[in-house]
Amino acid sequence: MDLAAAADSVVVASAVAVADLAAAARPAAGNKQGWQMNTQNRWVRLWRHGMYPRLRVAKYFPPHELQQLSRQITQSETQHTGQIRFVIESSMDFSAVWHGLSPRNRALQWFGELGVWDTEHNSGVLVYVSFADHAVEIIADRGINAKVAQDEWQTVCNEILDAFRQQQFIDGLQQGLQHINTILSTCFPRSEPGINELPDDVVLR
Repeated sequence: MDLAAAADSVVVASAVAVADLAAAARPAAGNKQGWQMNTQNRWVRLWRHGMYPRLRVAKYFPPHELQQLSRQITQSETQHTGQIRFVIESSMDFSAVWHGLSPRNRALQWFGELGVWDTEHNSGVLVYVSFADHAVEIIADRGINAKVAQDEWQTVCNEILDAFRQQQFIDGLQQGLQHINTILSTCFPRSEPGINELPDDVVLR
C-alpha cells in the first residue's frame, strides 16, 4: 500500500519512548527509567536495532501467551465490527534503519502488507510495536476515523507503554486490547454474526 495513500485514509496515534538497554534486558518491575522519551541519532538507533534480534525479544512474548492474546482478539471481534491485528517487530533491517524509516511509516507498511486497510467496512485497526525503537503505533482505518478521536488511540498507546515501562509486556498488550474493545464495542457494536476478515494471530518477528 502506498504510504501517501495510507496516510490519507487512516488515523494514526503513536507513543514513542526509548528505554535504558540494561533495564530492558532484565526484569525490573516498577522501573520508570526505561521506555522514556529521548532523541537518538542514526548510529545509536542502528546499534539498538542490532541489540534486539527476534530470539532475544521473543522471551518477553511467550508463544502460549501470544496464543491467548489471539483468542482474546477473536472474542473481542464478536462484540463489534472492527478487525484487529497486532504486530510486534523486534527490529528493522539495517537498510530501513539507515534510511530513517520511522516506526510510524513502518506501521503503515504493515497496515498495507497485512491488508488491514482492505475490510468491508474499512474497520481495521493495527497495533504495532517496534521493540528496538520502543515505540507503539495504532493505525485505524477511515471507517473508524469518523467516530473515534485520535486522543482515544493515544491513550491506548500510553497505557501499553506504561505497562512496558514495568516490563509487563503481555499485560500491556492485553490492556490495550481491552481498551480497543471498549472503544469499538461502543462505536461499532456488532448486531449479527459476521465474517472474520483478518487473521487474529499476533505477528512476532
